[in-house]
Amino acid sequence: MSPYPTSYPVAPAPSAYAGRALPAPVVKEPLSHRLVIWVCGTILGLLAADVIIGSYNAGISPLKPSWFTVLAFSSCMGLSLLAGIRLAPAALLVLLLPSVRLFDAAFLSRAVTSLQGQMGMDHARVMLVIVVTLVVLSTPVGLRAVRWAAILAIFMTTGSELAEMLGMVKFTSIEGRFAGFNSHPNFPPVLLCEMLGITFALVRSFRLNCLLIAVSFVGVALTYGRSGFVVLILMVGVYVLVNARRNLPFLLLMAALAIPAAGIGFAVLQSRTEQGILKDKNTADRLQAIYELDFEKLKSPERAKDLADAWEGVMKAPLLGHGTGVSGVLWAPHNEYVSLWLELGIPGLLLFVGTLGSLVVRSIMTGGKAGYLLFAIIAYTPAGQGRIEMPHYYLALSTAAFILWPKMYRLTLRSPTQTEAA
Repeated sequence: MSPYPTSYPVAPAPSAYAGRALPAPVVKEPLSHRLVIWVCGTILGLLAADVIIGSYNAGISPLKPSWFTVLAFSSCMGLSLLAGIRLAPAALLVLLLPSVRLFDAAFLSRAVTSLQGQMGMDHARVMLVIVVTLVVLSTPVGLRAVRWAAILAIFMTTGSELAEMLGMVKFTSIEGRFAGFNSHPNFPPVLLCEMLGITFALVRSFRLNCLLIAVSFVGVALTYGRSGFVVLILMVGVYVLVNARRNLPFLLLMAALAIPAAGIGFAVLQSRTEQGILKDKNTADRLQAIYELDFEKLKSPERAKDLADAWEGVMKAPLLGHGTGVSGVLWAPHNEYVSLWLELGIPGLLLFVGTLGSLVVRSIMTGGKAGYLLFAIIAYTPAGQGRIEMPHYYLALSTAAFILWPKMYRLTLRSPTQTEAA
């Protein structure tokens, strides 16, 4: 017998990953997270774009908005609980002012108007929408759900305006100007700018944001909104300039396509103002002011008169105001600071300014986070009215708060184990 073995163990072949770290295993996202993103995100997008209210008022859908609000609350609450909710201190900042307004409208009932009986129910519905938004944002994938909601709201708003322009349906309350699901043409520009602010903060793709900008420009143009067009130009202009160096070839291509497209679009809008007499004189003047960027023509003498009348109302009850609901019914200030002062006096004004001011200070401290979104929120405060009762406003405000204060806390009744504590 030979003292040496007749066979030897074969060394394993060198691995393809020799000297390199093994790839991380692919972890499938939980179903509960995906449901929150797509189902809850879709619900928030429909709420923000007023799809259900607009469809119901136009006779397109039989679904009552109140039923949808209850359905949205139940669905989002259940799916969010499955995904896991954490306590977010940022939610308290968002809830403060609407809670005071709800208490004032439903329990104190200080406002003496023809809509006094309905006012408490309206504010209760708004509060349900706010809670739904905050609950979804309190999940681990809340910001992703909001990102999808903002994109959906942009397409739904502009799409409904295009459908109205083509004569397929009528939504607008002002002849000659298209409003889409929002019913009033002053709201789509505000909504579109706020939703763009969300996408600028949460969407990394510059090209996708440029697509959303193009869609939003169409939506704003169809409303003939003067202040909306100015805010959109300023916000988009800064965003494009900041990102121009890294995307110069793409921007040159887009400019080559956008300039003639814009010319054709203005020509189409101009042609529509030449049909009719009174209603088209208004839209023609608006379009000319926008096209020429004439800031004198962009001003509204009617709004200046309304603001002066509202200021007289403020002086009649400067300390505590006249009660939630008088702004927009007894007065139309077209100014959110005066509007809050009319309703809740100096405490309400301080709550409103304090909320926005804290967001701005936090954004500055964090290097400009959510800067575009805050600009879209604050830019409309001097010319806004009724916005603080709209779902899109609280979607934008809540998103900004959660971006700036992302920390959340898990509620538990047990002490952490040694492994968890480590």
